[in-house]
Amino acid sequence: MRRILILTILIVILLSVLVSCKLKAPGEKEKPNIITTIYPYELLTRQLVDTLFTVETLLPDNASPHTWSPSPQDIMKLQKADVIIANGLGLETNLEKTLAKTGSKLITVSDFINKDKLIYFDNEHEPAAEGEEEHKHEGANPHIWTSPELLTDIVIELSEELARRYPMHKTALEQNARLIIMELFQAESKIRSERNEFENPAVITLHDAFVYFLQYFDIEHIGSVQPAAGKDPAPQQLKILADKIKSEGIKAIFIEPQMNPRPAEVLAEELGLKVLQYDDLGTVLGPETIADYLCRNWAAFKAGL
Repeated sequence: MRRILILTILIVILLSVLVSCKLKAPGEKEKPNIITTIYPYELLTRQLVDTLFTVETLLPDNASPHTWSPSPQDIMKLQKADVIIANGLGLETNLEKTLAKTGSKLITVSDFINKDKLIYFDNEHEPAAEGEEEHKHEGANPHIWTSPELLTDIVIELSEELARRYPMHKTALEQNARLIIMELFQAESKIRSERNEFENPAVITLHDAFVYFLQYFDIEHIGSVQPAAGKDPAPQQLKILADKIKSEGIKAIFIEPQMNPRPAEVLAEELGLKVLQYDDLGTVLGPETIADYLCRNWAAFKAGL
């Protein structure tokens, strides 16, 4: 009886060791791991690589890339990743130094964009609150993933870059890229058709995260409540914005789930406007594809036109 008990214990231990070691068949390898800094690029990349890679987003769902800082665990994730996909153009402010140390594994998608297609801040000084210096924008608006045209450029270039790094997957990457581009074209056609139902549509947002989308579909962006991401407006700025809202007949202010909505809510209360939400990072809307991401955000905007 004792021998049977000992034998049973040994078998259980052996099975536990085999499971914990996750023994692989000869020649089987771990899938390459891709980490994207923001969720829209996870959506796009998952479609592109299908099941050939694992893909995850570094930024938490409730965080803004303008203000979020990585923890030691996040930095370790980046170090272990095979490929890192970042936006660039100053979007990942507190990640820039860390990303710069990741070497050749880093792919910065803004490098794929023709600089003539970027929207640059006007660099005009904005009125400041009493006791503060004037705020000045510099460089290009980084929210390039909100444009169907720029997304198409990114899909083409990213698929080619991944195929260069993983030539054994070239055919699959090319096929998946063509499918994504077709879906983006269909989404663009749908949105443009519905947008044409509105005469001279215009919107105001909490901050300028969707200007590429708005410009592409000829929707006027009256302005942003926040002069810069996470920066509260000065009273003089709010007065200028309020005058524009009244003259343009704006019906709603659009906020984002990752940003403090209070400045927009205060302005909306004063002017009798609706407060509606769009989602430039896509984590709340629950899109299934990058084209679906565009369509769901358009549906949010359409409700306030």
